[in-house]
Order: sequence, then structure tokens, then C-alpha cells
Amino acid sequence: MDTPNVPSSQFTPVPDGPTPVPVPPFPPGPSPFPEPLPVPHPVPIPWPPDDWWKCWRSSAISGRYEGTQGGPALIGSSLDLRLDVDPRRNVESPVLNKVSGDFYSTRFVRVGGRFQLVKTYVESWIVDNPTVSITRCNARISGTVRYWKGTHLATTVDILVSWSGGAITGAVATFTAGGVAGKPYSCSYRSDSFRDITLELDYCSSVDVEPKVPVYNSHAHNNRPADLSNRTITIESSYRDAGIAVTVDPVHTVIDDSAAGFASWNVGELHDAMETSFGKFNSGWPAWNMWGIQAGIFDSAGVGGIMFDAAAGFGGAGRGPDRQGFAVFRNHSWFTNLVSNPANQDQAWAMRHFLYTWVHEAGHAFNFLHAWDKARPDSLSWMNYDWKYDQRNGTDAFWGNFRFRFDDDELLHMRHGDRAAVIMGGDPWASGGHLESPAGAMTVTGPGSDVELTLSAKSLFDYMEPVSIEFRLRNTSDVPVMVDARLDPRYGNTTVYVQKPNGTIVLHESVVCFYGLPEMVTLGPAPDGDSDGSDRYSQLVQLAYGVEGFAFDEPGQYLIRAVYSTEGIVQASNTLPVRVGFPVTREEDRFAPEFFTREVGLTLAFEGSMSPHLSKGLDALTEAAERFGGEPLGIKAATAVAQSVGDDFYRRKDEKMVKHHSADPERALALTDAGLASYQQGAGAASNLAYRGLVELRTELHAKADDAAAAKSEVETLAKDLGARGANASVLAQVKELIPSTPAARSRRSAPRKPAKKPSDG
Repeated sequence: MDTPNVPSSQFTPVPDGPTPVPVPPFPPGPSPFPEPLPVPHPVPIPWPPDDWWKCWRSSAISGRYEGTQGGPALIGSSLDLRLDVDPRRNVESPVLNKVSGDFYSTRFVRVGGRFQLVKTYVESWIVDNPTVSITRCNARISGTVRYWKGTHLATTVDILVSWSGGAITGAVATFTAGGVAGKPYSCSYRSDSFRDITLELDYCSSVDVEPKVPVYNSHAHNNRPADLSNRTITIESSYRDAGIAVTVDPVHTVIDDSAAGFASWNVGELHDAMETSFGKFNSGWPAWNMWGIQAGIFDSAGVGGIMFDAAAGFGGAGRGPDRQGFAVFRNHSWFTNLVSNPANQDQAWAMRHFLYTWVHEAGHAFNFLHAWDKARPDSLSWMNYDWKYDQRNGTDAFWGNFRFRFDDDELLHMRHGDRAAVIMGGDPWASGGHLESPAGAMTVTGPGSDVELTLSAKSLFDYMEPVSIEFRLRNTSDVPVMVDARLDPRYGNTTVYVQKPNGTIVLHESVVCFYGLPEMVTLGPAPDGDSDGSDRYSQLVQLAYGVEGFAFDEPGQYLIRAVYSTEGIVQASNTLPVRVGFPVTREEDRFAPEFFTREVGLTLAFEGSMSPHLSKGLDALTEAAERFGGEPLGIKAATAVAQSVGDDFYRRKDEKMVKHHSADPERALALTDAGLASYQQGAGAASNLAYRGLVELRTELHAKADDAAAAKSEVETLAKDLGARGANASVLAQVKELIPSTPAARSRRSAPRKPAKKPSDG
């Protein structure tokens, strides 16, 4: 039997992980007996070595280190070093066995009569397979350096980490390039996280209620992994497990959204609110700062969260930082049962989804695509959709297996990815991610699919004309099939690839990302649908502008392909060739630089905006509408202007949302008269969806102008024209539903523009 409080002879004082080694007891005191007992002389106690106290370590080696080259000098080169080689938190925070870092140059600059130390980012690197050797008082880590960008000599790094008295004392990193060792970097330990982020959360007054932030107990809901640890999960802890220290700014702005008629938000208003509310928006970018707002409801009521800042294009002095803002809509049906302390399963479900929505939308700010866009549809990650996962893996499968974490590839990107690809305001969304580049451009659909995806469009688009494509789903089986009708890439069901004239294939990503409920439609059986069109569903999708800018800004031939992924379906489309023409006149050629701007692109992508930050874009579109009249470019430009001026626009002023622009339906109708006449005179089926879309817009405008008779007349003319062009009965029935029942029935500000559909609605 071991003697109590006496270390075993097998005692090894060298720790292998972050768990502190128990402190050995002090030697026993004097015997309480006046005389020694008649027992054999005791064997000497085997004490730890004299330097045991020096080599004791209370924390993990992993974390962030920071230092300079060649000692304490402030001028020269500095290093942010990230070591990920031993456990730092719980089992949901795995060790990736990676080393990475960022180089900076440092120098003094004279500003206003004073010298200031300026730190300038240079480049980032990673060691994919480091060798780690941990001894009594230090750890040696070495490996081959891989730079994210540029051309470099073959480089290795040797890192020595030391500790004493329980604390990490620092790390010394020596880089050897081309066989020549450089001056070592002396780094101090900063944090057990790999990056530090500040999150500013602002609230609309209508939803400035508790709970303001999610606090979820992992065992609150019964649908969970059996071995999931019982812990409290918040936004901060979710990212801390991922290796990111998120600090929520204690100062919140409350935005008064009680203005009469202000019932829902659009993308332009969200971004405008960020510009006026985000305390760090004008502090310089890129930066480790992001902004979240809790608002009431979005225009499309099925949307519960949105990353609206995939391509900002705003800001003074030409700044256009991406990936900094997102929103959660508190009045969504998901959060009906939301309370601070869930007492039943419905309340636990609501709090769990509240947490999920916040973490998911913030994840986009780190440059994360959705899981299925990265060819990982079965990933148990914050970046997947629960219902999408369940469609492939069974009912309740996602939450039954989800461990409240990002997947390993996402952790690798967040912790060790190229700084520019991770930091807010750095690389554009959907670009530069480590293992984040979506694989799927060459997806091929196997035989036996029940759904067919077809892309169609006119074969030639004029130079500068915004490109829009018809996406059509058709049931090829002999039984009804339910599909999600949200075909626009912004909803995540459809991934679009574009081959440019030079042969480069790019992913076309929407500048906004919606997270919401599916909008299910039923496609009738193929044998029955041939006659009435009930076996198909079509939608016109705008592809003019994405996160990389204008997709079709050069003359030449483009190839477009899409992959639809939902309801257990992965269906690739046909490859659609479209040609963009050359400028016909000198006037077109000279106007192009004014048109191909981010302000114009975002106004098109936002379906209109009266934000002052996009005023140059609206001016350019107005000029295009006037210059090019009834031509396709002029018609589409006029439609974008009409979408802008024909709707109310609200801005934050003095902590309150106020009406910045009042809807002018008469002007909007006048702008679209030429387009309506052009579509009515056309005879080709290629323009049918555009014709219908314009009439739908004008129906809303007529309703706002209290002219129901004009709205009814235009809808009836549309139905007559489409019928003459061979449209199916189901299409004509849908067209007749466009007639508003009340003058304000289709006004966005009196009710959400696109109410959510439940899966059972069909």
C-alpha cells in the first residue's frame, strides 16, 4: 500500500498536457510521540529533482505568441506566432497539430510632430506537419514553412518554447531560408486563443428585450449526442472552442425602429444602419472587428439571419471592406418561444436556434461558405443547415449528432488560414479560404434523378446589360416531388459557376446570404405536367454582380452551370452558353467605367437602394436609363431605379430610424413604361419571366398609387400575352394571383414583401 501523501517511486514530474502536475507535499513534521517507535529505519523519500518547481507548467503550450526579431528593438520585423500542438480546452476544441504565423514590418513615422510606431502586415505562413518534442522545461517545434502567397526560398522554422514556475516564459523562433538562418524572433505568450475579435452588438428598440444574447445549456434539449458534455454555450464560448477569443463590446447602440410604416428591413437599410451605428466602421480596415444587429423582421419573412456584407462597396475614401456585418431577426417564428431560462423543450429549441443563428451568421464574417458549398453537405458544423443535413441523413439527425462546433477544416481556416482570407475587411467573401474553395464545378448527376435543372436565357446580351438567367426545376418522375423554390444563390440551395472568355472558371457568389425557412412547392408528376405545366417551376435569377464584382463585364462567350442541392437532391444543370456583345457606339464604350462600379453593382444586387452611400450607383443607373431608352440596358437600369424610388427607405438618425425617402410610385411607373411596352411587343418566350417580373413590380407600384384598376388591367394583359405565347395553364393561374386584393396589399412597408412558406404549404 502506498504511504499517504508520499509520491510514488514511479512519479514523473514532466507534464505532457495542460493539466497542472499536483504540488508535492512538504516533508512531514516532527513525530507527535515523545520517543521514536521501535520500527525499522524508514527508506529515504524519493523527492523530485531540485529544478522540479522551475519546470512545472500550468497551461498548454498552444496559443498565440507575439515578438520581434533580434531582441526588444521596435524597428524591424515582428511576428505573430500561433502554436496548435497540445490540448488547450475541452474535447470540442481539438488539437490540429499546426503552426502558423504572420510577419509584420515595424517602423517609426512622424505624425503631427510626434513619432508613432507603425506596424505593417507583410505575409502569412503555415507549417502543415510540425515535429514536436516536449522535454522537462521546454518544447522544441520544427517543420517546413509554406507561405500562402508569393515565391520564397525553401524555409524551415525551429521554435523553442520555455516555461518556469508554472507559466510560459516565451518562445524563440528561428527561420532558415535557403540554408541561411536568420535572426531569431523572441516572442512572449499572449493568449491560449489564436486570434482576438471584437464583436459589437446593436439592437432595434422593438426587440431590445431579454434574452439579448444566447445562453444555452447543452443538455437543455433532449435531441443531442448521448456523450455530449454538460456545459453552458454562448457566442463567446463557441468561438473560444474554435480558438478565437471573441469579446462582446459592452456598449450597445439601441436603434429606434418605431417609425410609422417601418415594418421590415431590406439589405440596403441594414448596411446603412451599420455605417451609422458601428462604432469601429471608420477605424480602418482590415481589422478584427465585426458588427451584429438584432432587428425585427426582414422583407422576406422566412429569413431568420443574414450576412449582408459580402461585398460592402460603401465607406468614404473609396473603402469597401467585406465581411463585417450580419443580422439576426428576433421576430422570426424560430424565436416565438424564446425565454432567458428555458423550462421546456420548445423553449430549449428556441434558445438553441437563437445561439445557432448568431454563431452561423458571424461565421460568414470569417469567410466561411455553407458546408454544402464546400462539397461537405454531411458536415456537423455551425455552417451547415440542420434541415439540409436531415434531408440527407434522417429526421433530427443533425441535432442528434451535432457537438456545437465548427468542423476541422473550418478550424484550420480560422486558426491558421492566410490572415487576409480570415480578417474582417480582408479578402472578399468566398475567396482565399484554406480548403474553403468549393469543389463542384465539374459535378455530374447520376442516372435516376427525379428532378431536372435547366438553365436558359437569350443567346446574346448587350454590353453592360445585366445578365439574368431562367432557372427551371422539372419533375421527371411519375409521382409528385416537393422542392425548395428558392433558386437564387443567395439562399444557398444553388451554386453557380461561370467560365469567362479567357477560360477561367469562377464561383458566382451572391453579395448577401440569407438563412431562413424553405419555401416548398410541389412539382406534379411528369405525365400529368406536360399539358398544364404543373411539373415545373421557374425563377429568373439575377447574376450581374457578385462578391467578385461584375461577372459579365467583358465581351465574349461565357459558359454558365449550376448545381441545385436540397431535399436529398444534388442536381447539376446543363451548360448554358451566353455571349456578351461589344460596345456598339463610342458612347457605350465611354460610359462603361461609370457603370462597372461597386455602387451600381450593389444597387442591382440589392434590387434597388436609396442609401446615400450608393447614390453614385443610382445616378449612373438613372443616366443609363435615360441614355439607352428602350434598349435592354436602359430597360433594366430603369427597373433598378424604379425599385429604388418606388419604395420607402429608412435610415438611422439621432438613434432613431426615420424615413429618408418616401415611395414615389408615379415616378417609378413612368421609368418602367418603356420596358413594359418593349416586353408587350416582344414575341419570344425568353423574355416572359422578365415581363412577368416587371408587371409584378408595377402592380405593387399601382397599389401604392391607389390605382387598383390599372394594376388589374396590366395583369390581365400579361395573362393574355403569355397565353398567346404558349404559357401553360398553371403559369396563367399564378399570374392572375398578382392582382392585389387591397390598395396596400403588396406594399412592403405595410407587411413583409415575401411571407414565409411552411413546408406543408406546397
